[in-house]
Amino acid sequence: MTNEEANATQGDGTPILAARRLSIQDRYSTERLRDLSLEIYKGDVAALVGPSEDGKRLLLRCLDLRERPVGGNIEIDGQPVRWSGGGANRTRRKIGMAFSRESLFPNLTVFGNMTLAPEDSPDSEIGAIQERVKKLLKFAGLSSVADLFPVNLTLGQRRRLAIVRALMLEPEILLIEDPAEGLDPESKAEVYALIREVVKTGMTVLFSSCDLDFVREIATRVLFMTDGVIREDGPVNDVLNNPQFDRTKAFVQKHAGFFRELNARAFDLYDFEGEIEVYTAGKLVPTEKRRKLCDVLKILLLQLLFPRISRISLTVDVKSNGDISVNAHYPGTGFDPLTQSVSMDYDAAREAMMKHVKTARYAAPQTGKNVLTLFI
Repeated sequence: MTNEEANATQGDGTPILAARRLSIQDRYSTERLRDLSLEIYKGDVAALVGPSEDGKRLLLRCLDLRERPVGGNIEIDGQPVRWSGGGANRTRRKIGMAFSRESLFPNLTVFGNMTLAPEDSPDSEIGAIQERVKKLLKFAGLSSVADLFPVNLTLGQRRRLAIVRALMLEPEILLIEDPAEGLDPESKAEVYALIREVVKTGMTVLFSSCDLDFVREIATRVLFMTDGVIREDGPVNDVLNNPQFDRTKAFVQKHAGFFRELNARAFDLYDFEGEIEVYTAGKLVPTEKRRKLCDVLKILLLQLLFPRISRISLTVDVKSNGDISVNAHYPGTGFDPLTQSVSMDYDAAREAMMKHVKTARYAAPQTGKNVLTLFI
């Protein structure tokens, strides 16, 4: 897949933020981004995923206009960034950036860090700024620590502060670097809850992450990046459940709980059950729930899908609340095993499977692409 194919137009109208054939070097003059192009449209919640140290942070810094490319350019609302004469600084007001290394000012309180962003705006009034700070701190659950310095905050609190500080100037797009990096489960849940609330406001978001559970939950697009190039760009289910690039497949298999591409002719139930057992045991899934999962998978694959579908991309994820999600992605014309009746035996098998399933849904977002999701 070429970079142009990977970055085909994702929406109508002018993108809020676009990179045009970017080439960027790091501080050692090693080229890290190569002829890279992407477009982010209003309302996108786009996840930038891929191996570490493959240029994701450098790309975000460039999109935030902190790094100047050696080739290509950045466009905001269809207009190329003017790097000279303070043009980049004026344009940066349209972009909010929250780094995983928060870049907070240690000598300023939480409140002081928040008011610093709009301080040089001639149109801002002190009272209005302070009211906005209070509103955002409450939004992030940080009102009680407004007078503390960053050193007195937990890492999760500092991460949330970085996110809402990036919202002070009411940007058109929010960039977030690896929001859960280094966080304990409780802090990660708090940061994720904040990002969910930000997304609910309609904010356009581009974030980098290796947490594919969160990516599946919140993102509308996935951009897979490796070796300084975006290899795949498309809807979440397309990229994560049916990756076209070998590096994407390897990454998904490593970071998404359990991912396999299954072929009806070469399917070995005993080997498959053994792999599921190893994965779920490692996730400390109780024995009874592991048994239910295996029963569901046997019925789903052998009695419902494989008689009609020859190739299936299957993902199994153990969620933090103990639920297990099963996501089956398969090609072909629309076939919904949850509602379509094929035979009495088929209906009986489906009924037996659903006894172990909490919720289930089927979607066909594009012709020839079917997505079935079960929660156990």
